[in-house]
Amino acid sequence: MSDEQFTTHTEFRHIRLESRGPVARITLDEPGRLNAIDHGPGSMEEEIVRALELVDGDDRLRCTIVTGAGRAFSAGGDMGLAPRPTPYDHLAFLELTERANERIRTCLKPTIGAINGICYGAALIFALHLDVLVAAESARFGLIETRFGAVGAELLPFFVGPQWAKFLALSGELIGARTAREIGLVLRVVPDDDLTAKVDDLARRVAAMPRYGVMLNRRLLNGAMTMIGWSAQKELAVALNTVTNAMSEHAEAADGRNLQRVLEEEGWDAFKAARDAAFADPWLEPERP
Repeated sequence: MSDEQFTTHTEFRHIRLESRGPVARITLDEPGRLNAIDHGPGSMEEEIVRALELVDGDDRLRCTIVTGAGRAFSAGGDMGLAPRPTPYDHLAFLELTERANERIRTCLKPTIGAINGICYGAALIFALHLDVLVAAESARFGLIETRFGAVGAELLPFFVGPQWAKFLALSGELIGARTAREIGLVLRVVPDDDLTAKVDDLARRVAAMPRYGVMLNRRLLNGAMTMIGWSAQKELAVALNTVTNAMSEHAEAADGRNLQRVLEEEGWDAFKAARDAAFADPWLEPERP
């Protein structure tokens, strides 16, 4: 891309929205919290949607890159959120998140995820609503929320097939960037230092394509995903995930302790230790450097 400086378009609390030429960049900008995604009014999730709406309304912009500040794309959903006491509260939360994710998927202009670090759970599901994912070699992926009885697996079969989707959901295993590419979760893996330049180059190429052709072809391909069951699967997932989330307060660690009680009584570090104790040694072979 040119040496023209990025221009900041507006102020946000949780993200940065910048542009250079026809390319916009959204950066999840809470590195101290590993860019954990919260939900609802004033949240990071709401700001992401708002930023994409601003890009859609700017005729100068043709493509959007989404990445994370610091060492994570995003660690997943914000565990500091208030508990949801009833199944109906779980349903309302899932419907809110589903509306935001679908708005991300159906924005007018192409989106490229530059996955620069860990991308777990809710962040992985968010990333799957972007058009193309390019990962740094250090990126890591997984449904870590399933380790404490939560949800998030419903879209994986569209990208990696049922067997890998089941493996990731049922084992709690985390995978590296190269495995993610092998199974179709990401398009390309590049050295960490090359990620920004490589994704910028792809965004520039997409932005150079005929504007309306890009938007209409993107809509056509999204329509194909809808025809093969994307929307039906999401409708089913909202119902089943409501039950799963409501049951997560009963989830037990490998040593039999209730994970919700560990979190409430001993704090976040103790919760993570109990959650992850059974997964210290990866089942998959380590990726070669």
